[in-house]
Amino acid sequence: MSQRRHIVSTMLLGCLTLPLVGCAEMTEPDVRAYIHEKKAYAEIRKGQLEMAEQDLKKALRDNPTEPSILNNMAYIEFKGGDYKKAVGFLEQARVLKNDDNDEPYIMNEARILIAHKEYRRALALLSLLEPRRSWPKGYKKILAKALIHNGQQSQALAVLLEKHDITLDQPQP
Repeated sequence: MSQRRHIVSTMLLGCLTLPLVGCAEMTEPDVRAYIHEKKAYAEIRKGQLEMAEQDLKKALRDNPTEPSILNNMAYIEFKGGDYKKAVGFLEQARVLKNDDNDEPYIMNEARILIAHKEYRRALALLSLLEPRRSWPKGYKKILAKALIHNGQQSQALAVLLEKHDITLDQPQP
């Protein structure tokens, strides 16, 4: 009887641990990606961009569809002078965002475009936020800067004075 009990308990233990092993295998890359991303974020804050880039690359290998990792890669590429790569990372982040909160990625991409004097592209991107009920913090300032550099000073003033009830003209190529 004790041998039978041992067999049953072993089978029961095996049945209980099998799903847990499967869960650990499924979440392990996400956990590793999270750890690498948090380490990279701390390195970015310390100005250790090369180390942060290596950790973010590891995070991307484990979780290539996480928008926040792509956003941090964009920051590093921008700081390194490769604004096209930075914009590419942010475009990917916007596409992969699994909810409607794409505003941080739009704002960061617009900042990079404005820094590189691509005002029309920045305006086109910012026009995605304009019809929304509430604008993210800093939106009016970035929009006004893009409008001014695009020769639309009166619209920029209207935005800054919160008398903005007109739709943005689509930028011309």
